[in-house]
Amino acid sequence: MKTGMSVRAAAPFVLLLLMAAPLHATDGHFLHGVGAVNSAMGGAGVASNADLLGAFYLNPAGLLDGEGTRVALSMELFKADRTVSSRITGFGGGATRSKSEFVPVPAFAWATSVNDKLTVGVGGLGIGGFGVDYAQDNSNPILAPRPMGFGQVFSNFGLMKVSPALAFKASEKLTLGFALNVDWASLAVDPMPTASPAFDPGPDGVPMTQDDRAFYSRATATDGAFGFGFQAGLIVNATEHVNLGLSYSSPQWFQDFEYHSVYENPNLPNFGQARSFTFAMDVPAVYIGGIAVDTDRLLWTADAKYITYSSTAGFDEQGFDQTGAVKGFGWDDIWVLATGLQFSPTDRFSLRGGWNYSQNPVPDGLSMFNVPAPAIMQNHLTLGLGFMPFDGVNVNLAYYHVFETSISGPMFGPAGPIPGSSVDSKMFEDSLIMSFSFATGT
Repeated sequence: MKTGMSVRAAAPFVLLLLMAAPLHATDGHFLHGVGAVNSAMGGAGVASNADLLGAFYLNPAGLLDGEGTRVALSMELFKADRTVSSRITGFGGGATRSKSEFVPVPAFAWATSVNDKLTVGVGGLGIGGFGVDYAQDNSNPILAPRPMGFGQVFSNFGLMKVSPALAFKASEKLTLGFALNVDWASLAVDPMPTASPAFDPGPDGVPMTQDDRAFYSRATATDGAFGFGFQAGLIVNATEHVNLGLSYSSPQWFQDFEYHSVYENPNLPNFGQARSFTFAMDVPAVYIGGIAVDTDRLLWTADAKYITYSSTAGFDEQGFDQTGAVKGFGWDDIWVLATGLQFSPTDRFSLRGGWNYSQNPVPDGLSMFNVPAPAIMQNHLTLGLGFMPFDGVNVNLAYYHVFETSISGPMFGPAGPIPGSSVDSKMFEDSLIMSFSFATGT
């Protein structure tokens, strides 16, 4: 009966997950961690089974943890502060701050022990995204009225996954885990540079000169796309107190995003006429390896993660094609290093802290192409605590701060980089998380 009550209590969180607003992530376009425990530990935990939400995010082998049924609910309030500035020699420059609000990021997980060797469960997690909302700014060349600049720049991408999973104890020292990932993503961008612009050669009638006029269409009728993939992992009990963990998340293959829009160039006869276009964007494969050292009162975790953007559709190509459309974000593969420490002075209270370092996937030279997606964050400081007010009930709190990072590169015109120009993006982030977990016996 207690288990049934826990599942019914979790149902509103599942609905909230499906309606969650897109977020702005911190390791590339992924969250560095999910839930208050995993986030406070710097996002490390591939070798640990201490947290249910962290197991669904990092390694399904971590689901195997004792007997009974466990439910975890989490709500994160995420706030990113973003500024873009640009300058052209002889024309001046300016800086514009994006509209910034707290974004709710929910997560839910449920797992139950079938026997002492098998655990099954399902998790629903918001795991990634990016977004900006820059107003048109006559003093900032990159945001100048179209077609001289982009005008207003808006983007909103959100990524969620639902994962049925199992963990199996293959031997006394080896646990295996597997999860299917059913993903859903939404993407809105204005203007949408991956669709060919409505182009005219300007007053001089000569293409590829500075007075060319190219108006990109809007992709603001947000389109959703489903994707799928899988995740597999293992945990090896190397000694009484030391675990080693490995996991692999396959590429997540998505449907193309499809948009209905119009031609935007008022200088052409097709101005305002309907057009449709698509954009293919998948989610990269992720490799994780790590260690967990667990004593009576201390838990230390450390992970290394490799994210393969350069071979992923939507992120792999860069620059303009022959029509003037942007071919992709042009991101690099990145390494992420994470570590966390948990100290439990009593059985009912824990303190946590961690650090997460992510390489920046956006090359400096491509700063202009990534104004809608400035996923440039690197250093994360994470803190948290947990307590057990009642048997089987845990409350966990976390906070993290991502220190300001910036990139700079040239502006591009029809003939290539514009001499004496620059586009700079900088941002920092803060987030608060509260998680609840419930455990029942068999």
